[in-house]
Formats: sequence, C-alpha cells, structure tokens
Amino acid sequence: MEDERSNDMCPVCKTDRYLSPNMRFLINPECYHKICESCVDRIFSLGPAKCPYPKCNKTLRKNKFKNQLFEDINIEREVDIRKRVLAVYNKIEEDFDTLQDYNAYLEKIEEMVYNLTNNINKEEIEKEISQYQTEHNIEILERATRESQKNEDWTKLQEAQETLRQAKLQLIKDKEEEGVAEQKQRRLKLVELLQNSDVDPEELMKQHRAETSQRSSQRERDIKTLSKQLEEKILQAAVNAQGGVEAGPQTPFTPFCGDRNQFSNYTLLGKPANDLVDITDSYHDPYVNKLAQNREYLGSGWRLKTVYERALDEAFMGLNCFIDIEKAEQSQAQDSAPLAT
Repeated sequence: MEDERSNDMCPVCKTDRYLSPNMRFLINPECYHKICESCVDRIFSLGPAKCPYPKCNKTLRKNKFKNQLFEDINIEREVDIRKRVLAVYNKIEEDFDTLQDYNAYLEKIEEMVYNLTNNINKEEIEKEISQYQTEHNIEILERATRESQKNEDWTKLQEAQETLRQAKLQLIKDKEEEGVAEQKQRRLKLVELLQNSDVDPEELMKQHRAETSQRSSQRERDIKTLSKQLEEKILQAAVNAQGGVEAGPQTPFTPFCGDRNQFSNYTLLGKPANDLVDITDSYHDPYVNKLAQNREYLGSGWRLKTVYERALDEAFMGLNCFIDIEKAEQSQAQDSAPLAT
C-alpha cells in the first residue's frame, strides 16, 4: 500500500495524485527519476540544474523531460535505449549478402541493448557506438533518409486514402439528398395525376413504384461509377507523389481449394446414435473426451465431433491443391468475364 502511494506522489513537492487528479509526472532519460510537471517548471525553467533526487548528480535540462509511457521504468529505459541504438545501427536485411549475416547483426544489437539496460560494460559499449557512428556517419544518414522517404510515402498514401474516403462519403450524401428531392417531386406529380387524371389509380401507383425503383438503381450505379473514378484519380495522384511506387503491398496468390475445400477428404468413423454420430469409441483423447461430458462446454455449443473435424481438416489441408492450374483457371475466368457497363 505504501509503495502504491509513493508511486502516485511527487518525491519533490510531496503532492499526491489523489488530491490533485490532473497532476502529470515527467521523466528525464538521463536518470529516469519521476518528477511532477509543476516541479519541472519550477526547477528547470531558468536552465540546467541538478536532479532533485538524493544522491543523483545528473544535470538535467527541461527540454529533455518527457511523459512516461510505460508503468515499469525498466521497460521505459529499454525502449529509449533501443531507439537510440537503432538510430545508429539502422541497416536492413537488403544491406547484407546473407540472412546469416543479418541475423548476426540483429543479435549484436540485442546484446548491446541488454547490456546498456542492465549497466553491463556500459562505457565500452557507448564508446563502440560513438566510434561506429563517426566512421559510418554518411551511411547512417543515407539509410535514415531512405527510411524517412518510405515513411513519407506511406503518409501520403494514407492521406490519399482518407481523402478518398471523405470524397466517397460526400458523394453518397449528395446523391441521397438528390434522391430525396427527386422523390418529393415525384410524389407531388403523383398526387396531381391522381387528382386530375382519368387513369386507373392502381396503374398510376404501379408506374410510380417502377419509376422509383428504376431511379434508385440508376443512382446506385452512378455512385459506384463515380466512386471508382474518384478512387483511380486520388490513388493515381498518390502513386505519382511516391515517384511511381505502387500503392499497397503485393499479396501472394491464395489457392481456393488449398485451404477451403468444398468436399471433405475424410469420413469420420463412428456409429449412428439418435441421428448423430457417436465417435467416442473411434477417437480417444483423455482430455478432450472428458470435456465432452461437461455440461458447461456442451451448453455453449462445443461438440466433440467439431474438435476432431478441425484436426482432420488441418491434416488434409493443401492436398489436391495445384497452384499453377488454379492460377491459370483464375486468369482465364478473369479474361472471359464480361466488362461491367
């Protein structure tokens, strides 16, 4: 209880979060001591100063203070150290000749992060990082610029997608308002015809419903056409902004019969029992069969048969799956499909 209270109290001014719910704690990566925002403003506004914690001789600056993201301060320290190390050792897999070399590089980074987090050979590692940064400064900057460009391209794509979403919503809204206005005019016209025309009212109502249905279908087709045009226009602009890079990842081909067979490749063994199949004697798993006698499981819809069916489905998944044939069939189906009008 005492530890929980100390976690919610500023060690400098002794302000308690229970009495000041809006109190916000800040930490400094130099020592990671927690201080309330008011004390940070009061102590460090005039310039660098010593950490107010007893026996801490670190000199802290106000612009280095930040919000604590993780409750465990050790995790907070590890995340900060990892960011700092990865900013220097920022190679990616494409920069290595073999996967083994890349894995060794990652293992070295993990070892550095672990040692720095636990204060093991800290001075030697810091010196090694500083020396590596000095010797490879240009390469580090080039890789950082490359990653920054990738992030910028992704941001542009996200902005284009959000613009597309907003444009589609506005388009649907405009079409709905247009449809409401048209419907109102048709109703007024129908009322006028019912009052002044000699045509059978049932026939007029039938014509009105047919016209309404036709206009509604036409409006839906217009929305789809305009939405497609908007999508092509906005996403093409995003692609051009990225220098011709295709938007979105290229996903691999997924065979239909490989993971979604319409017909089972097996037959469950068992004996008929009340129009069902009793499989308890054919398949025996001590743990699963015991669950089949638990009313709580059965009441929620759980069935023993489903467990064994899933196991057999996974065992037979991928059989009779010929990707080249399925690709050819899919391509042929797409080529022969009629174009939408």
